[in-house]
Amino acid sequence: MIAVIPVFNEEKNILKVLKDLEDLNIDAVVVDDGSNDNTAELIKNFSKNSKINIYLIRNEKNEGKARAIEKGTKFALSLNRYKYIVYIDGDYQHKPRDIPKLFRTLKEKNADAVFGIRNYKHIPIHRRLSNFLASILTSLAVLIYSKRFYFFKDVQCGFRIIKSEFLKDIKFGEGYAVEHFIALQLAKKGAKIVEEYISVEYHRDAISYITPRKILEVAKHVVKFILLE
Repeated sequence: MIAVIPVFNEEKNILKVLKDLEDLNIDAVVVDDGSNDNTAELIKNFSKNSKINIYLIRNEKNEGKARAIEKGTKFALSLNRYKYIVYIDGDYQHKPRDIPKLFRTLKEKNADAVFGIRNYKHIPIHRRLSNFLASILTSLAVLIYSKRFYFFKDVQCGFRIIKSEFLKDIKFGEGYAVEHFIALQLAKKGAKIVEEYISVEYHRDAISYITPRKILEVAKHVVKFILLE
């Protein structure tokens, strides 16, 4: 199992994520998406003495979350030794300690992917609404696109574990549409997708770059993808 972690200016958080992964003995691919702080240097220094393999990919400029995840995924797949890929953000809102719980659910339910569900009572009200609408619309889009019914409770959550074999030839879309694109294509491939509740912490050092405008852009990208496929 290997974790793919997109980061942008996460010097205050990334080492917490990596230390927790080290405790779990899970390797990591960190994609630094054009950070202009000390994120990359901290990762380099930590990796020198780490017990796990930490691979750093650096983008000279910010290319967006989808491109970062695409690069990290393709690199992880190229190593040809990891059966599962974990996706987790680098801001420490998601806790790596939930990975065993997610993996246990995946195995117990004989699934191909497990998606995290954030407990809504810990999510700001404006994000609850956007998450709910996005999940409804994506569930409908999946039905139209794959002819299979899935109801996602929190499709925008980026904390997931997916079998590597289902990630080959995946299209990752643009920006924050990446979670939706992956869900659509997993469904099309007939993957069994289950969900599990995870911890979430909206601490002061975690900055959200999701805006209502970006949610609308996500919807546009998803509709365009379905119509062109």
